[in-house]
Amino acid sequence: MSIKKELPACPVELTVGLIGDKWKILIIRDLLTGTKRFGELKKSLNNVTQKVLTNKLREM
Repeated sequence: MSIKKELPACPVELTVGLIGDKWKILIIRDLLTGTKRFGELKKSLNNVTQKVLTNKLREM
């Protein structure tokens, strides 16, 4: 028996569900201006660890 998850009817709710993570929102903010190297992203996100940044980028 497979269980299907229902997608939210509201597009905003779906978007927040996909990128609702604090770090992902900050990463997206920094990438809006263009491509950045890993080190540039890490420097602009002061308190993020390398492990967290790597994991969040892979999730995205």
